[in-house]
Amino acid sequence: MNAAAKHRNHRRFLTLPSPDTARFRYAPGTGKDLIISFASIGRRRAQMPPDEFVGSVLQNDQAHCLFVSDINRSWLNDDALCRGLQTAVKGIQTDRRISRTITLGLSMGGFSALVCAALFPVDVAIAISPQFTVSQRLVPAERRWAYWRKQIQHHRLANVDLATPTPRHSFILHGAVDDSQHLSAFAKRRNRDHFVFPKLGHSELGPMLKANEAIGPLISAALEGNRSDAAHCIKRCGGVWRARYEFDESDTSLA
Repeated sequence: MNAAAKHRNHRRFLTLPSPDTARFRYAPGTGKDLIISFASIGRRRAQMPPDEFVGSVLQNDQAHCLFVSDINRSWLNDDALCRGLQTAVKGIQTDRRISRTITLGLSMGGFSALVCAALFPVDVAIAISPQFTVSQRLVPAERRWAYWRKQIQHHRLANVDLATPTPRHSFILHGAVDDSQHLSAFAKRRNRDHFVFPKLGHSELGPMLKANEAIGPLISAALEGNRSDAAHCIKRCGGVWRARYEFDESDTSLA
């Protein structure tokens, strides 16, 4: 039995009340930390996206863990989903006297991990390959996820930077191969640590981090507020600071 299966098998899951288009799976813990993992779009349109980073999240044995899936792939633009999620999370935060809340996700899940701080307090977010926006008007050259983006009738937030409040701190990771227009659009803020993987693409970054067993240590370092350990974990997998990446890119263009 691998480590992920071991942690998954000894935890009890509860399905919390949610809108018909969503699923909230909750693994109660004994501590004061809450980890919320948002699913990406998945591969099958007619099925609920699978829970994301389950094995890595459940490595935190004492943490309360919530896995959020959205069959409409709304990027948290669904009002009913947002109301249901807000109720579920605030209920856990209050009833379990949560002292630290961390969110994480990949792609759509990464976007959600950042903007959900407008719904409930978030201490730290880990966003892997997050979109800056899914608005066709703002990124007209973007053709990915077209089917789901067309289903969004109303954008609650035109882009990530408009979401307020923000997480107290965020770790944002992008692959440069095909996500450059998104990574460059994120505002540079003191409460963001932004890393770039120059040789990886959008769909490669998450699997690589999983394969290198980097998600669990990154969650632990982020929860403890240890930016140095978090940065070391990211750089060990090939990430560089965004400022360094942009300097190298500008230096190359002038050569």
